[in-house]
Amino acid sequence: MAQSVVVLGNPVLDYVLEMERLPATPGMRQEVRAFYVGPGGAANVLIGAARLGLQVQALGVVGDDGVGRRLLKWLDCEGVNTGALLQLSGGRTPRVFILSPAQGEPVFLGYHPKLDAPPSLPGDWCDAISQAAAFYCDGWSCTRLGISLVQQAVQRAYAAGTAVFFDPGPQVHVCPAGPLADILHHTTALTLTEEEARALLPGSRALPELAAALRERGPRLVVIKRGAQGCYIQWDDEAILHPGFCVPVRDTTAAGDAVAAALVWGWLRRCDLPQLAALLNAAGAVAVQRLGGGLNMPCRAAIKTLLQQQGKVADFM
Repeated sequence: MAQSVVVLGNPVLDYVLEMERLPATPGMRQEVRAFYVGPGGAANVLIGAARLGLQVQALGVVGDDGVGRRLLKWLDCEGVNTGALLQLSGGRTPRVFILSPAQGEPVFLGYHPKLDAPPSLPGDWCDAISQAAAFYCDGWSCTRLGISLVQQAVQRAYAAGTAVFFDPGPQVHVCPAGPLADILHHTTALTLTEEEARALLPGSRALPELAAALRERGPRLVVIKRGAQGCYIQWDDEAILHPGFCVPVRDTTAAGDAVAAALVWGWLRRCDLPQLAALLNAAGAVAVQRLGGGLNMPCRAAIKTLLQQQGKVADFM
């Protein structure tokens, strides 16, 4: 029987444009090489986890508009349970416009109409979190749904013995220190980029000391994402620095979400540390070869194939 994961966050509609180059300057004309329109935001992790074979439930808010209904249909087709996802009457669902250049980092332009989240956890959200094997949230959940609601959800998961996965993302810079510290205290597995880790804990610590300092905040496992350089993972008394896989990069938009979904799957499957590190790097490597996330999120077979192509043992997949 597939294990269940609850994802707290708002799905959005992504428009990803593959650009020749950035920055764009006034008067410049250039061709859009390709584009993707489809689910993004929390939908990336939802679909990524479902494609790995997990039972996935969505908690969050969308507008009761055409975009919101379209997102629900996409998620339903991927096998995601959307029964507890709130549709706000009269609300408009957020859109994100992403300019992705052939080289360099993408530019994100967000349209986020106000969607009022509930001030406290609805009863069915509490039940879903308590009954799940894993619970995932991120920094965008904190800013779009309110950090108080996320804090309540994390505390509920912790009290129920549900494994808590948290990725603060670039929002680590704006999350209030007190609630953020409480979320970290109740987190089982923390994922963040090296830049985000150093923003959270300024200084010149080497990776082992940086991860250890983060684990002192509460998480049992820390994953420091290093882009093309791979990842560093520290778990109890074990640690591994795994180099990234050399692949052609098309778009990095959903790489972090692919890693997040793979981490939940690997944890629940009790992968050992070398397997987990290879899995996370492979998930990210598959994702960066595709345009956008959502409907282009990696499936289990694609990740396994990449591991085999890289000469890695993939029988745990």
